[in-house]
Amino acid sequence: MKKLNKLIESIADQTYQKIHVLKGDFQFPGYGFSFLKIQGSPGANPASIASIRIAIDDSELPRQFLDESFCRLAVADFLIRRFKQGIDQFAQQNRGKEGSGSFHTIQLGQKMMQRDCVLFSEKDIELRFIFSLPGKGSGGGVFDAEQAIVMFEQELKQIIDYALYYKGYAQVTRNELNQYLDIQIKRQQIRCYLEQNDYTVFINNGASLPRLSGIDDRPARGSEIQSFQSPESCQVEIPLSDNNSIQGMAIKEGITCITGGGYHGKSTLLQAILAGVYAHIPGDGREYIVSRDDAVFIGAEQGRSIRCVDISPFIGQLPNAINTEQFTTENASGSTSQAACIVESLEVGSRLLLFDEDTCATNFLFRDELIKKVLSSANEPIKPLYSTIRSIWKQHQISMIFVVGGLGSFLQKADTCLLMDNYQCRDITGKVRAELGAIVEEQVNGLNFSVHRYLSADNFNPAYTNQRLKKEIPIRIKSLRNAPRQLEYGMDLVNLEALPQIAEAPQILSIGYCLLQLRKEMQTQVNETGTIDYWLKWLYEKLEQQGLSFLQPDYPGSLSLPRRYEVAAAINRIRSLKILDD
Repeated sequence: MKKLNKLIESIADQTYQKIHVLKGDFQFPGYGFSFLKIQGSPGANPASIASIRIAIDDSELPRQFLDESFCRLAVADFLIRRFKQGIDQFAQQNRGKEGSGSFHTIQLGQKMMQRDCVLFSEKDIELRFIFSLPGKGSGGGVFDAEQAIVMFEQELKQIIDYALYYKGYAQVTRNELNQYLDIQIKRQQIRCYLEQNDYTVFINNGASLPRLSGIDDRPARGSEIQSFQSPESCQVEIPLSDNNSIQGMAIKEGITCITGGGYHGKSTLLQAILAGVYAHIPGDGREYIVSRDDAVFIGAEQGRSIRCVDISPFIGQLPNAINTEQFTTENASGSTSQAACIVESLEVGSRLLLFDEDTCATNFLFRDELIKKVLSSANEPIKPLYSTIRSIWKQHQISMIFVVGGLGSFLQKADTCLLMDNYQCRDITGKVRAELGAIVEEQVNGLNFSVHRYLSADNFNPAYTNQRLKKEIPIRIKSLRNAPRQLEYGMDLVNLEALPQIAEAPQILSIGYCLLQLRKEMQTQVNETGTIDYWLKWLYEKLEQQGLSFLQPDYPGSLSLPRRYEVAAAINRIRSLKILDD
């Protein structure tokens, strides 16, 4: 502590850029402290990064909490949220010019995510956080040493004592941490049950599905909000290891249709299913909604680029003799983009696809009898998904869940038909069969999804050339400040707006560093050709072994783990993507 204070005092009232001399490691009573990254501007974004390291034995955090990876994830998520609460409680914040003199954490939403802001070794807990040192004077150009000492000698110590020392937790806080652990443990048991019994999704009775708004993922509140209750015919009871059980709706593998009137909750149910690939924090309402890991949302995305994708199972010969077996375009239509999205998802292992009629290309889903009368099949290259879904399921065991409000024909193909009626779910499979007859089967041969594309080693160049300034930046990886679902990578702007299963902005940044590591490895092994799936398996084996530190970000502590399906989706949306010829 004394060493840091002396350094801070040595640059008191000097220009703000002098703060770079502080970078290094310091020992405080009970914990180690390090400045990992220091920004020389008080309003810099991204800001500076520091880390705290304390011994697990000093914290007295129970060792059994860290036995399993999913439990470590729960503890890490709890600790960073507790640290954020400590900042809110003990730190003055924005005490300097340009908002400087503040502590922050990585963005935290409703989901428990694997992040690199809290790490566990055999002996220690390391927590990384964001900060800005205080500046004063015109534009914050002078370093305020007095306030910096207050931040790191007084406030930070209070925050650490509050957040990281389990031995000081009140019983209510210990109970809260136990809730985080309990959610993860139960989710693992639910997931095992789904796998063993050929189910795709579980939604527990009592779950709260509606969200506060389209841009706020917190649960909606109010007396009118109804909790979820499974139809009796779909209800299962899953035994848990604590001698209890949990009841709810389990959706079978195969074809499922969710229907209902407008504003009755069918899309809300689908959104909950999409979010079920992640764990949620206590109180979210979706804690025990569990979807299979490989669930992927499939929507139309007009204008995106596509590279050498075999969309021929869905799109036949196009005008001007465009080959759909290796379809390439800079400006996809709704139908071609949706066909490509299906094939790209299957290429990297997904076997559970989810569709919402509102975000689909209608001509890709269905072709009615009237249009058939005026448009001959010879003039229509699109083979509607409706005409192939039973064959896809039977030949490839690819399950699909559809939300439909106006395309009732899909009910003819569904194994399970659900009705959302005023946010209550009913099983109408029997009624549908009675009204529409038996499931309409089709026999479409030759539905081949085994074609895999090989990546050129010259992909994912991170270099950026500023034409105006005639300046070369060797690595540019950042998410846009005002468009957090867009990734700036090298000369590419990768639009990820159509991927609802990206849960938080730090995943976008992680995708960029995933691309960088893939490039490094492919450049090292230029004679090793591999498919997209091959390289993703290599990447996730490394991430499994080394965690997010494998990505070596410029700002450690700023990442959260994306799923392999979202990394694949990002690869497929890079306009400079190079695919090797067969």
